[in-house]
Amino acid sequence: MKEVQIESPSRGLLGKDDGVVESGRVLLRRVFRILRGCGIDLETLRGITSDALHAVSEVPNSQANRVTARQVFRCSDLVLKWRRNPRFLDARGLPAQLSLKSKSPSFIELAQVAAPGEDWRKLLDSLIELGVVREKLNEGIELLSESVVACSGRDGTVVASECVLEHICGFLGSVEYNVFDKPSREKGRFERACYASVPEEIVPVLEKMISTRGQDFVDAIDEWLARRSIKSSVESASVLVGAGAYVFVRKNV
Repeated sequence: MKEVQIESPSRGLLGKDDGVVESGRVLLRRVFRILRGCGIDLETLRGITSDALHAVSEVPNSQANRVTARQVFRCSDLVLKWRRNPRFLDARGLPAQLSLKSKSPSFIELAQVAAPGEDWRKLLDSLIELGVVREKLNEGIELLSESVVACSGRDGTVVASECVLEHICGFLGSVEYNVFDKPSREKGRFERACYASVPEEIVPVLEKMISTRGQDFVDAIDEWLARRSIKSSVESASVLVGAGAYVFVRKNV
């Protein structure tokens, strides 16, 4: 789907945060278009937008994240190999603590398998910055999170901003395409969800089940895509694709 570029006075003055702001612009445009399609008039939309801005006005600015989108993708590949390759699993089948020395399994070995040619030190710094791993004194590197994008970051203050926004934009883009843009005779892009009111105490059971089965689904797609991934260039047309799984919990209204 072709993105509509909206000019604004702030464009060109955003510096290193251009990608984050542009992702935010696309996200809001998609939300507003969906809300308009659901019958909310412009006056009401302006009102709820003003209310939402007021509600977040006291939220402090978050710490800037130094990890690029490209580094996040490399880190995701590394974590996938860590969880799936038997060389880097412990006796229980879980991601092993990795040595930074010659002892195997080592983080350096994992980096060579998952991201050949990449500087393993930079990968490790990115993973620590995102809060995905921690370096334990004299014990090696421990994996803390199976998700790179959804991790809250070191000390809960650093977020992979561009990737989080793109993560949300991807889902909204599928909804937007199916509602507004797909040809009438086509099936559209796959996006499904199921809902039910349940006792609150079974939520942890649901989350554990979806975490296990959803991770298997995402891993299978991730491995399939990894075998077909190409480098984007002006000579070869390419698009960014993906799939995901999620769980939500909210109070009944």
